[in-house]
Amino acid sequence: MAHIYFRQHERDYFISPLSASPADLPAYLFDAQSVEARGLIEHRASGRAEAYFLHFDHRRLVLRHYRRGGLPRHLSNDRFIWPGLRRSRPWRELVLTARLRELGLSVPVPYGGHIRRQGFSYTADILTDQIPGTRSLADLAASDMPAPIWREVGRVIRRFHDAGVHHADLNVRNILIDDNPSVWLIDWDRGHLHASAAMKARSLARLKRSLSREPALASAANSGWPVLIQAYEDGP
Repeated sequence: MAHIYFRQHERDYFISPLSASPADLPAYLFDAQSVEARGLIEHRASGRAEAYFLHFDHRRLVLRHYRRGGLPRHLSNDRFIWPGLRRSRPWRELVLTARLRELGLSVPVPYGGHIRRQGFSYTADILTDQIPGTRSLADLAASDMPAPIWREVGRVIRRFHDAGVHHADLNVRNILIDDNPSVWLIDWDRGHLHASAAMKARSLARLKRSLSREPALASAANSGWPVLIQAYEDGP
Protein backbone atom coordinates (compact mmCIF):
# COMPACT_ATOMS: atom_id res chain seq x y z
CA MET A 1 0.00 0.00 0.00
CA ALA A 2 1.25 3.48 -0.88
CA HIS A 3 2.55 5.66 1.95
CA ILE A 4 1.91 9.40 1.94
CA TYR A 5 4.25 12.12 3.17
CA PHE A 6 2.73 15.41 4.29
CA ARG A 7 3.80 18.72 5.72
CA GLN A 8 1.61 21.44 7.15
CA HIS A 9 2.07 25.19 7.16
CA GLU A 10 -0.74 26.95 8.99
CA ARG A 11 -3.90 26.11 7.01
CA ASP A 12 -2.05 24.55 4.05
CA TYR A 13 -1.24 20.85 3.67
CA PHE A 14 1.23 19.57 1.06
CA ILE A 15 1.12 15.84 0.41
CA SER A 16 3.06 13.40 -1.76
CA PRO A 17 3.45 9.62 -2.15
CA LEU A 18 6.85 8.61 -0.78
CA SER A 19 7.35 6.57 -3.96
CA ALA A 20 7.06 9.71 -6.13
CA SER A 21 10.12 11.94 -5.93
CA PRO A 22 10.45 14.79 -5.16
CA ALA A 23 8.53 14.84 -1.87
CA ASP A 24 9.06 18.57 -1.25
CA LEU A 25 7.54 20.30 -4.26
CA PRO A 26 7.60 24.12 -4.21
CA ALA A 27 4.30 25.48 -2.94
CA TYR A 28 3.90 27.74 -5.97
CA LEU A 29 3.54 24.71 -8.27
CA PHE A 30 0.07 24.15 -6.85
CA ASP A 31 -1.21 27.60 -7.76
CA ALA A 32 -2.16 28.32 -11.38
CA GLN A 33 -1.53 32.06 -11.12
CA SER A 34 1.93 31.50 -9.63
CA VAL A 35 3.08 29.03 -12.27
CA GLU A 36 1.68 31.26 -15.00
CA ALA A 37 3.58 34.26 -13.58
CA ARG A 38 6.77 32.18 -13.72
CA GLY A 39 6.16 31.23 -17.36
CA LEU A 40 5.86 27.52 -16.58
CA ILE A 41 2.52 26.86 -18.30
CA GLU A 42 2.77 25.32 -21.77
CA HIS A 43 -0.96 25.04 -22.41
CA ARG A 44 -4.22 24.31 -20.66
CA ALA A 45 -7.22 22.07 -21.17
CA SER A 46 -10.68 23.22 -20.14
CA GLY A 47 -13.45 21.08 -18.77
CA ARG A 48 -15.18 20.51 -15.46
CA ALA A 49 -11.71 20.49 -13.88
CA GLU A 50 -9.38 22.82 -15.75
CA ALA A 51 -5.91 21.33 -16.20
CA TYR A 52 -2.65 23.22 -16.66
CA PHE A 53 0.25 21.57 -18.48
CA LEU A 54 3.54 22.89 -17.17
CA HIS A 55 7.27 22.23 -17.11
CA PHE A 56 9.42 22.20 -13.98
CA ASP A 57 12.89 20.84 -13.23
CA HIS A 58 13.10 18.81 -16.49
CA ARG A 59 9.65 17.34 -15.82
CA ARG A 60 6.35 17.91 -17.54
CA LEU A 61 3.49 18.00 -15.07
CA VAL A 62 -0.27 18.46 -15.03
CA LEU A 63 -1.85 20.71 -12.39
CA ARG A 64 -5.54 20.12 -11.77
CA HIS A 65 -7.80 22.11 -9.45
CA TYR A 66 -10.58 20.10 -7.83
CA ARG A 67 -14.03 21.30 -8.81
CA ARG A 68 -17.49 20.12 -7.94
CA GLY A 69 -19.97 18.69 -10.42
CA GLY A 70 -23.72 18.25 -10.46
CA LEU A 71 -26.05 20.30 -8.28
CA PRO A 72 -23.48 21.05 -5.51
CA ARG A 73 -21.49 23.21 -7.94
CA HIS A 74 -24.25 25.83 -7.74
CA LEU A 75 -23.41 26.32 -4.05
CA SER A 76 -19.64 26.32 -4.55
CA ASN A 77 -17.72 25.17 -7.59
CA ASP A 78 -14.47 24.30 -5.80
CA ARG A 79 -15.05 24.12 -2.04
CA PHE A 80 -15.60 20.83 -0.22
CA ILE A 81 -16.66 19.94 3.33
CA TRP A 82 -13.57 19.06 5.39
CA PRO A 83 -13.63 15.29 6.12
CA GLY A 84 -10.18 15.03 7.72
CA LEU A 85 -6.85 14.93 5.91
CA ARG A 86 -6.84 11.23 5.04
CA ARG A 87 -10.34 11.39 3.60
CA SER A 88 -9.73 14.49 1.49
CA ARG A 89 -10.01 14.23 -2.32
CA PRO A 90 -6.30 14.65 -3.16
CA TRP A 91 -5.12 12.31 -0.40
CA ARG A 92 -7.40 9.53 -1.58
CA GLU A 93 -6.55 10.10 -5.25
CA LEU A 94 -2.81 10.08 -4.58
CA VAL A 95 -3.03 6.88 -2.53
CA LEU A 96 -5.13 5.17 -5.20
CA THR A 97 -2.99 6.28 -8.15
CA ALA A 98 0.22 5.22 -6.40
CA ARG A 99 -1.36 1.84 -5.65
CA LEU A 100 -2.45 1.38 -9.27
CA ARG A 101 1.13 1.98 -10.37
CA GLU A 102 2.28 -0.65 -7.88
CA LEU A 103 -0.16 -3.04 -9.58
CA GLY A 104 1.45 -2.28 -12.95
CA LEU A 105 -1.57 -0.43 -14.35
CA SER A 106 -1.15 2.41 -16.84
CA VAL A 107 -1.80 5.59 -14.86
CA PRO A 108 0.27 8.79 -14.55
CA VAL A 109 2.86 9.24 -11.81
CA PRO A 110 1.21 11.03 -8.85
CA TYR A 111 3.58 13.75 -7.62
CA GLY A 112 1.67 15.64 -4.96
CA GLY A 113 -1.34 17.52 -3.73
CA HIS A 114 -2.18 20.75 -1.95
CA ILE A 115 -5.06 21.34 0.44
CA ARG A 116 -6.04 24.72 1.83
CA ARG A 117 -8.37 24.37 4.78
CA GLN A 118 -10.73 27.13 5.84
CA GLY A 119 -12.84 26.22 8.86
CA PHE A 120 -15.07 23.30 7.95
CA SER A 121 -14.24 23.40 4.22
CA TYR A 122 -11.25 23.16 1.89
CA THR A 123 -10.03 23.65 -1.66
CA ALA A 124 -7.46 21.40 -3.31
CA ASP A 125 -5.12 20.79 -6.25
CA ILE A 126 -3.16 17.80 -7.52
CA LEU A 127 0.02 17.42 -9.59
CA THR A 128 0.63 14.39 -11.78
CA ASP A 129 3.02 13.38 -14.52
CA GLN A 130 2.24 14.52 -18.06
CA ILE A 131 2.29 11.38 -20.21
CA PRO A 132 4.28 12.24 -23.36
CA GLY A 133 2.96 11.86 -26.89
CA THR A 134 -0.65 11.15 -25.99
CA ARG A 135 -3.99 12.14 -27.46
CA SER A 136 -7.39 11.60 -25.90
CA LEU A 137 -9.79 8.94 -27.10
CA ALA A 138 -12.08 11.81 -28.09
CA ASP A 139 -9.46 13.29 -30.41
CA LEU A 140 -8.48 9.99 -32.01
CA ALA A 141 -12.04 8.72 -32.40
CA ALA A 142 -12.96 11.92 -34.24
CA SER A 143 -10.29 11.14 -36.84
CA ASP A 144 -11.34 7.59 -37.77
CA MET A 145 -9.43 5.61 -35.13
CA PRO A 146 -8.40 2.15 -36.40
CA ALA A 147 -9.93 -1.01 -34.96
CA PRO A 148 -6.71 -2.26 -33.24
CA ILE A 149 -6.72 0.83 -31.00
CA TRP A 150 -10.38 0.32 -30.12
CA ARG A 151 -9.48 -3.24 -29.16
CA GLU A 152 -6.57 -2.08 -27.00
CA VAL A 153 -8.82 0.38 -25.17
CA GLY A 154 -11.25 -2.44 -24.40
CA ARG A 155 -8.47 -4.74 -23.19
CA VAL A 156 -6.97 -2.08 -20.93
CA ILE A 157 -10.31 -1.22 -19.34
CA ARG A 158 -10.84 -4.95 -18.70
CA ARG A 159 -7.38 -5.11 -17.08
CA PHE A 160 -8.37 -2.37 -14.63
CA HIS A 161 -11.70 -4.04 -13.91
CA ASP A 162 -10.05 -7.41 -13.35
CA ALA A 163 -7.89 -5.69 -10.72
CA GLY A 164 -11.08 -4.50 -9.02
CA VAL A 165 -10.60 -0.85 -9.97
CA HIS A 166 -13.49 1.59 -10.38
CA HIS A 167 -13.02 4.84 -12.32
CA ALA A 168 -15.69 7.33 -11.21
CA ASP A 169 -15.70 9.33 -14.45
CA LEU A 170 -14.63 7.09 -17.31
CA ASN A 171 -15.12 9.15 -20.46
CA VAL A 172 -13.50 9.84 -23.82
CA ARG A 173 -11.26 12.56 -22.38
CA ASN A 174 -9.92 10.52 -19.46
CA ILE A 175 -8.54 7.83 -21.77
CA LEU A 176 -5.23 8.69 -23.43
CA ILE A 177 -3.40 6.82 -26.20
CA ASP A 178 0.29 7.29 -26.94
CA ASP A 179 2.30 6.52 -30.08
CA ASN A 180 3.04 2.86 -29.17
CA PRO A 181 -0.02 2.72 -28.94
CA SER A 182 -0.45 2.22 -25.19
CA VAL A 183 -3.65 3.20 -23.39
CA TRP A 184 -3.64 5.25 -20.17
CA LEU A 185 -6.44 6.11 -17.76
CA ILE A 186 -6.21 9.48 -15.99
CA ASP A 187 -8.13 11.55 -13.40
CA TRP A 188 -8.69 9.16 -10.49
CA ASP A 189 -10.69 11.51 -8.28
CA ARG A 190 -13.31 9.45 -6.38
CA GLY A 191 -12.04 6.20 -7.90
CA HIS A 192 -11.45 3.18 -5.68
CA LEU A 193 -10.52 -0.48 -5.51
CA HIS A 194 -12.92 -3.39 -4.88
CA ALA A 195 -15.40 -2.40 -7.59
CA SER A 196 -18.59 -4.44 -7.87
CA ALA A 197 -19.89 -5.88 -11.14
CA ALA A 198 -22.59 -3.19 -11.15
CA MET A 199 -19.97 -0.44 -10.81
CA LYS A 200 -18.01 -1.85 -13.74
CA ALA A 201 -21.16 -1.95 -15.88
CA ARG A 202 -22.01 1.64 -14.96
CA SER A 203 -18.48 2.71 -15.84
CA LEU A 204 -18.77 1.22 -19.32
CA ALA A 205 -22.21 2.79 -19.78
CA ARG A 206 -20.78 6.16 -18.79
CA LEU A 207 -18.03 5.81 -21.39
CA LYS A 208 -20.56 4.90 -24.08
CA ARG A 209 -22.69 7.95 -23.20
CA SER A 210 -19.65 10.21 -23.46
CA LEU A 211 -19.09 8.89 -27.00
CA SER A 212 -22.69 9.31 -28.09
CA ARG A 213 -23.08 12.81 -26.61
CA GLU A 214 -20.58 14.38 -29.03
CA PRO A 215 -21.84 14.72 -32.63
CA ALA A 216 -18.29 14.45 -34.02
CA LEU A 217 -17.99 11.00 -32.43
CA ALA A 218 -21.35 9.58 -33.55
CA SER A 219 -19.84 7.53 -36.37
CA ALA A 220 -17.08 6.29 -34.07
CA ALA A 221 -19.65 5.27 -31.48
CA ASN A 222 -21.44 3.14 -34.08
CA SER A 223 -18.39 1.43 -35.56
CA GLY A 224 -15.81 1.45 -32.78
CA TRP A 225 -17.85 0.67 -29.70
CA PRO A 226 -18.72 -2.95 -30.69
CA VAL A 227 -14.99 -3.58 -31.29
CA LEU A 228 -14.11 -2.15 -27.86
CA ILE A 229 -16.77 -4.20 -26.07
CA GLN A 230 -15.79 -7.42 -27.85
CA ALA A 231 -12.16 -6.93 -26.78
CA TYR A 232 -13.33 -6.15 -23.23
CA GLU A 233 -15.39 -9.34 -23.09
CA ASP A 234 -12.56 -11.44 -24.57
CA GLY A 235 -10.25 -10.22 -21.79
CA PRO A 236 -6.67 -8.89 -21.79
